[in-house]
Amino acid sequence: MRKSVLILLFFALALVLPAAWTPTAASFDLTAAIEAYNRDLQAQGYNVAVTAIDFFGFGEGRPSVRIHQQPFRWVAGDPRRVADGNNLTYLVEPTFGNSRSGVTAAQYEAAIDAAFGTWSAEQCLRKVKLVKRAYPGGDVTIFDSFFGFGGFGNPFAADIVNAGFYPRAYFEAVGGPGGGRGILAFSVTFTFTDDNGAPTDINNDQYLDTALNEVYFNDTFGDPANDRVNNPWRINAPLPAIDVQTVGLH
Repeated sequence: MRKSVLILLFFALALVLPAAWTPTAASFDLTAAIEAYNRDLQAQGYNVAVTAIDFFGFGEGRPSVRIHQQPFRWVAGDPRRVADGNNLTYLVEPTFGNSRSGVTAAQYEAAIDAAFGTWSAEQCLRKVKLVKRAYPGGDVTIFDSFFGFGGFGNPFAADIVNAGFYPRAYFEAVGGPGGGRGILAFSVTFTFTDDNGAPTDINNDQYLDTALNEVYFNDTFGDPANDRVNNPWRINAPLPAIDVQTVGLH
């Protein structure tokens, strides 16, 4: 599925699905929440911090958040993230792979693999391989711990962790009121920090050093108990269903 198709789907969703909540600083300050989370990470001795959260929504959904204006990149061979040379690694966490709308963990994993396969063929990745790592077991995410939806897991099981389908309450906690119905998925990018909490640039390329990325899907869609029951997660299905691979590709 090409990126142009994804763009068309994004605008189609904006037309087909009801508009989501429009966040305001008065109603919810996500930047302040992230800064508190980063202070907690530093206090626990973890030299990583959230730099950006990118939301995939529709209508007037939650905008993405950036803590630093300076861009960020992975550093090849970075020992801090147990880097696989010039490769980027990813894994699919199966624990939350079953959606309430009927997508199985096996279907979810295959759709994510297909999305990464599409990116692997892109010209921009001609010098980089996307390598899948096996799920090592246990908790492999850390962002959800701050919002009470998991423990503090292994942050370096893979460069990119696809965490699966999380409940509406998690998206309300991260995206603010209305986030549970207006956000399809979001990804969290962490960068490395020094012992004082300042972002690092160890190879002096003028980019902050990316540490890891986590991706979460909203299980509200298709959940019979919620107001998005008519927009279920599906595999290769047309609108108003939500295609897992398309969102994973984004």
